Amino acid sequence: EGSEKKDFWVAMDALRDDRSGYHSLLDDTQAYTYSARLFFMTSVSGLFEAKEILNPCRNHDDVVSAFPFLQSELYNASQPALFMIDAGHCVYVWQGWWPEESAEEENVKTGSAEGRFNHDRRCALQTTLHYCKVRRSRLPLKAYLVHAGLEPLEFTNLFPIWETREDVKEINQNEGKVENEKTCVSDLLNKLLKTKYSWEELQERPLPEGVDPLKMEQFLDDEEFEEIMCMSREEFAALPSWKQSNIKKEVD
Repeated sequence: EGSEKKDFWVAMDALRDDRSGYHSLLDDTQAYTYSARLFFMTSVSGLFEAKEILNPCRNHDDVVSAFPFLQSELYNASQPALFMIDAGHCVYVWQGWWPEESAEEENVKTGSAEGRFNHDRRCALQTTLHYCKVRRSRLPLKAYLVHAGLEPLEFTNLFPIWETREDVKEINQNEGKVENEKTCVSDLLNKLLKTKYSWEELQERPLPEGVDPLKMEQFLDDEEFEEIMCMSREEFAALPSWKQSNIKKEVD
């Protein structure tokens, strides 16, 4: 019996010292006196806007709330959704997922839908960076993008309960996203604002960040455009849309 008790307390000590299930913020000595804030970002009304979500479980403004919103706020939104979360010490942009295509699914991923979403995502990243500067002008907060189903522990610890959606995780991994990865918002925005790519880069799948799959020819420089399309941009633009589509199919 004595040896069993000893083994038990040795195991308890090991569990106590194992911090793999906790985020490193628990080691910080700073006081956390700020309630996290959640914003839904969309242009569904025709105008891009960031609307704060005030969950009923949030306390009064002058009382700090440890968990002022729930995971369901993110996952129950129409996908792919974009949310901004001000965690106090940094800001996150949460990006949802494209629902798998089905006969009953209205929000099917198409070229035009992806183009609109890329536009919204650029606006979301720009809004987030501006928000970070307004919140702390002398030393703006750091901002990161995380993907649904693949969120790092420091992000999921902002919620009282978190359950990994394996179906969402698989969808985003198939899109080339990486588990536990957080991307610097400013770095990603620079990629999304890039206007020119080589022919080889446009043959990669998935496409480079921010490239509209229906308008890939616009990302070629003039010289490569003429080499591949066998005509100038002006000549191509003068053609009817159906003929433009046929030419693009012919040159892949």
